[in-house]
Amino acid sequence: MTPLQGRSAWLVMVALAGWLSACRDDVVLGAWGSVAETPGEGSGGTAGEAGAAGGAGGDEGSGMPACLEPGTPGPLSVAGPTFGATETATDWTWPSPVSSMQWDLMVEREIERPSPTSPPTSGYYYAYQFSFLEGVVGFFGIQAEGVYQQDPPSSPVEVTKIAVFWLSGPPLAAELGDIAYPDARAAPTSAAGVSYLTIHARFDWQACRVYRFRVGPDGTEADGSIWYGAFIEDTSSGVETFLGRMLLPADIGPLSPFSVSRTMPIEFGAQDSCEIPAQASVVFGVPSADAGNLEAARGGNRLAEPPSCPTSRFTNFAGAVRHELGLRP
Repeated sequence: MTPLQGRSAWLVMVALAGWLSACRDDVVLGAWGSVAETPGEGSGGTAGEAGAAGGAGGDEGSGMPACLEPGTPGPLSVAGPTFGATETATDWTWPSPVSSMQWDLMVEREIERPSPTSPPTSGYYYAYQFSFLEGVVGFFGIQAEGVYQQDPPSSPVEVTKIAVFWLSGPPLAAELGDIAYPDARAAPTSAAGVSYLTIHARFDWQACRVYRFRVGPDGTEADGSIWYGAFIEDTSSGVETFLGRMLLPADIGPLSPFSVSRTMPIEFGAQDSCEIPAQASVVFGVPSADAGNLEAARGGNRLAEPPSCPTSRFTNFAGAVRHELGLRP
């Protein structure tokens, strides 16, 4: 490990000739599958107007609700052809491309196993998906029952709470930030036929705490290539964790004005009923851009297509949306 610009970092060079022309046209924002719009939830409306969509009530006030604060939930998802939790997503838009994005996130329920020695059965990825104008796709968030490998793909697997930052392409390089190896690592991977460079870190997030996530420029090299950093602030303590950063070519363009808050199930083996063993409840705040100066408009809530179990739903608040998955049928 060598420090760069005063930070403790691990530099992973990924010099893949021709990746730029080969990947930009092929990678789309929904590269990990699509979600269908829920009945009654249109694509229009501002963040404040969206409270009435899909049968969900628009609570008074703004910003994040209190942990497990009651609201008026929308309808449960419909039953699909398979077992498992139905993925949820909320769309956000700005009127034009932006330079950075930030958003609040609060997990309201821990994943509980029957005993400390019980194997994991399911978990969740509380993800924020974004893209650049020239096609690079990004994911940034935290996971409950996430899979951490110190040295993928051959090292032992630990199932725990982690923070995850992915960019497709892959980027030219990645550096770790405040969480050093072996508690964090950078490595290439692929998903749905798309190549990514990834940063994973053990991250002991706590339920009912609001975390503020931010992704944006974090330095420029002599050739004009740009570092994009990923930051997580615990708003209760004011402590910010720099997860790491990745290097993109100078002509990558700004961030696209379309982004998605997603809750993705993590399943360890096939489910055989809709008695989902792990329930999820998470609140995503309305994102903002350009150092928090520009609030996003809410485009609508959507469910995975085809659906799985009828156990997912949304609750809209004036400044946030709650995703619930794995509710008891």
